Amino acid sequence: MKEKPQIGSEPPQAQSEASSRDQSPETGAAAPIGADGEGQIEQSRDLWVDLDIQAPSDEVTKRIDAHAERYAAKADIPGFRKGKVPAEVIRKRYRQLLIDEALSEVIESFVSERIRKDNLQVVSRPEVKDVKYEEGGDLQALVRVEVLPEVKLPDLDTFTVSIPADQLAVKEFNEAEQVDHFLEHNRKREAVSDRPIAAGDLVMLKHQTMNLDDRRMSPRKPLQVQIATEAANEIPELDKELIGRAIGEEIVFRRKYPKDFERKPWAGKEMEHHATVEAVYSMVKPELDNEFLKSIGFESREAFLERLKNEYEKQSRQARDERIMAAIAEQLVEANAFPIPDSLLHQEMMQAIRQNPGLLNVGDEKEKETRIHELQTLAARNIRFSLLVEAVKQEFGVKADAEELEKRLREMAESSGVPLKEVRKYYAPAERRRQLLDSLEKDKALEILREKVTIKEV
Repeated sequence: MKEKPQIGSEPPQAQSEASSRDQSPETGAAAPIGADGEGQIEQSRDLWVDLDIQAPSDEVTKRIDAHAERYAAKADIPGFRKGKVPAEVIRKRYRQLLIDEALSEVIESFVSERIRKDNLQVVSRPEVKDVKYEEGGDLQALVRVEVLPEVKLPDLDTFTVSIPADQLAVKEFNEAEQVDHFLEHNRKREAVSDRPIAAGDLVMLKHQTMNLDDRRMSPRKPLQVQIATEAANEIPELDKELIGRAIGEEIVFRRKYPKDFERKPWAGKEMEHHATVEAVYSMVKPELDNEFLKSIGFESREAFLERLKNEYEKQSRQARDERIMAAIAEQLVEANAFPIPDSLLHQEMMQAIRQNPGLLNVGDEKEKETRIHELQTLAARNIRFSLLVEAVKQEFGVKADAEELEKRLREMAESSGVPLKEVRKYYAPAERRRQLLDSLEKDKALEILREKVTIKEV
């Protein structure tokens, strides 16, 4: 085809006359299917279903005619006024393009209708595996889709989950320990000017690096460093370079980074670091006196201790409930082996990698394989449990109503400190509202699981 109309976009090339093609049409609005479009359904490769699509010739022809008319109204072809090209000229000149577009639309439409009619729970884009079409004749196509597995719940009333006793225990509130823990996490910054940097200090730097391979220097940027704590610093052992230094001092040092270093621009390179100490702060643990209590909103020590105890007990119960639910999920999944769709497994793994980009950034191939296997195992477990939760929702008719939605919105407003009006506004769009309803229904399904199964202490 030498020329194409300068409108729209060209669909994937279809090969006619007993050809095959491997493309993925998007499912969309479906056209009604008559008896000729019924075809056959065949289960293949666990969760893949092959759809034998058959469409009468007029379904293709009418779409070819429609596209020809549309192109004719917009096409700019020498010898004709723009928009005045006869449709027959378009049909002859762009025959294959029109056929390709028509076949793609017919397949998309018929596949959508088959998915709806057969109530298939499709989780992947349809794959067109084979197309047979001769101009003026009927269309035959083989389309493959991946579907959700059939999930059968066990008898939850007789299902027993074994949990170690220490996982069920809740440690009693220790006032002195929890007060000290609270004060440790509320240390105050106090500027230091009369001594060198020491362990425990918070140091503010202006930092830049030079790649010794090409001598290129990066822009100066602020960098915050906690000295000699468990917190990881951006530059390994940077705290050792800083201890004993003073405000205003410039520091230059080099580091050779391994090929699997998490920060990719430095990986496998020797970098020269230039840093200037801008400020130093000591992190002072406050006293539990009236001044400190008032600064955090308490009028008395008693009120603070009561709140501290209530929060501790609440968090302890939540942590225990999470451990129980984790055990339920693990043992329920172990007792219900069913195949999971490849596409869902891939999506779950990719999401985990996006959330932790350095997860597979290791030099050792065996270590990388181990991590991939662990990632696959975790992803498969998460998917299976999600499908089991969906099965609970279906079996027990779990639905969230407007009253429950409003209650959740009020809880979110109260816990976040955001005005209820703003929370309602944020969840006004249909998609966000649906997500919140899904979350509510999932919580209700988890409550059913928690109530139904028997917890056995071991």
